[in-house]
Amino acid sequence: MDLLLEHHQAGSRITLIGMGANVGMTMAKGMAGVYFHSSALLADAAHSLSDILGDVVTLYTFRKSRKPADLTHPYGYGRYEALGTLFVSAFLVAAGVGIGTHAFEHVVRFLPDLFAATVSSGVAESAREILGSVAGGSSEVAANGGGSSLLSFGHDHNHAATHTVDAAGSVVVDPRAIWFAIGSIAINEALFQATMKVGRRTNSDVLVANAWHHRSDALTSLVSVGAIAGAIVGFPILDAIGGLVVSIMLAKSGLSMATDAVREITDTPPSSQLTDSVSDALAAVCDDIEEVKGVDCVRCRKSGPFVHVSVNLLFAPDETAAAVERAADMVRSELRKKLDYVQTVDINTTTK
Repeated sequence: MDLLLEHHQAGSRITLIGMGANVGMTMAKGMAGVYFHSSALLADAAHSLSDILGDVVTLYTFRKSRKPADLTHPYGYGRYEALGTLFVSAFLVAAGVGIGTHAFEHVVRFLPDLFAATVSSGVAESAREILGSVAGGSSEVAANGGGSSLLSFGHDHNHAATHTVDAAGSVVVDPRAIWFAIGSIAINEALFQATMKVGRRTNSDVLVANAWHHRSDALTSLVSVGAIAGAIVGFPILDAIGGLVVSIMLAKSGLSMATDAVREITDTPPSSQLTDSVSDALAAVCDDIEEVKGVDCVRCRKSGPFVHVSVNLLFAPDETAAAVERAADMVRSELRKKLDYVQTVDINTTTK
């Protein structure tokens, strides 16, 4: 019970720390994206916003899954973690689709300029020459009212924020934007390491998933760094392409998490590695109990941080019922001591 309480406190604490960090990063990257005209940084801020919702769900389901079994939930509340993971993954996929659609629209807006530049100059000498023509064409589109700069990412740049304007009169990304993305990488990687450590110690899938969520944030910020750097050195279209890449990473992460959650909810057998670990522990326990002659049909059913085990124990035909019952109780007790994530052990007995 003391161990369960310690795990409960550790998991809640690291999730609250992550939630506070995501609130700060959402505000910082969102304002920086608007001020410095970076669509990739705005996409990164949207990702951090989805993380806040994910942290709320993680905190609730983590705490709920640790409640002891009762009459309404005789096998415990472990699967609340799987439900939480499924819920968080839905946010991720939705955010990825939304950001990707927006970024794709801005990339497509440049295609006519790219095609025109290619036709007029024949075969371009380099990709930089083509993209340079596109950058120049974007200012013409904006000047003629036919669209906005790719860097605007769907909002008006006529606000009072100071920004950089190139020789053609188009808005470009402020170099200072890159420092916000670099800071996000450092913070999210630190959150990944800390959350993963607690998740593994507490055997919590939802914490492990949240840890990888932090790692995905670090990767999307890394993409933002590359996109912003490309815009700074004269390839502004890369900033919007960066937003598109971020969206793909978001959707991929969400779908992967959703698949794992659905597998658990639908009682798909856990990994063979988990079953082998339980089988090895059972074999070690039964070796020390003279009455048990063998172990057969080991099955595991995952329920959040816990595992329910079903096993068939073999006894000699002349073994008394009292001895069989005593041996089965010993197996249950010793297995749960050896593997703290085992919640229940259902034992069937047969003669050998």
